[in-house]
Amino acid sequence: MSMIIGNWKMNTARADAIALAQAVAGVEHQPATRVGICPPALWIDPIAHVLDTSSILLGAQDCIGDQFGAQTGCINADMAHDAGCSMAILGHSERRARFDETSESLLPAVAAVLETGMFPVFCVGESREERESGRALDVVAQQLKPLLTAGLDVSGIVIAYEPVWAIGTGLSATRADIEEMHATVRDVVGQADALVLYGGSVSPESADEVFLAEGVSGALVGGASLKADKFAAIIAAWERK
Repeated sequence: MSMIIGNWKMNTARADAIALAQAVAGVEHQPATRVGICPPALWIDPIAHVLDTSSILLGAQDCIGDQFGAQTGCINADMAHDAGCSMAILGHSERRARFDETSESLLPAVAAVLETGMFPVFCVGESREERESGRALDVVAQQLKPLLTAGLDVSGIVIAYEPVWAIGTGLSATRADIEEMHATVRDVVGQADALVLYGGSVSPESADEVFLAEGVSGALVGGASLKADKFAAIIAAWERK
């Protein structure tokens, strides 16, 4: 199985989001390639209607594990699922940095997402300093281990490896680095067939090289997913690899 997911981040006005979702819904892809988009939370409901008869998966960019209650500004896993989502991104580096999220603090959200029947897209990755100091593999392993110690069903979790220094910079990890990290992720979670996506400025220009890396199950795409033609080109690159 493979997967290409677009993370729209905090982009698009309502009309633009609907138009983009309609364009993505029209992108041809093979049934074995699962394609999904994660729009801003406010646009999940209208886009769910756009994708109602489409094979495109819909996801949330974040959610929390709490039940309904006094959590101003938050959405929980049940809300995301009820709105039509089949997945939720958790632990993206931008949220780890801005909101001090850690793998430990994300465990309730991971468990809640799994409980709904959705799947988490759990993000891990190292900073440039951690990469240059030779600690990248250990850093990512430590980000993954709480999933195991909590006894969660890791077979239902999609892992997205995103080298933090590559996100939004136009830089990309080398093929050798990607292969080494994806092998390490599978070793740590103990799942040889785990879905491990690469994310880090994936673009139509870099996709062919990234997808040649052994062990890559697809991509978590940022900025390039905001243009339907670029997103389609990345999907096409995956399917011709």
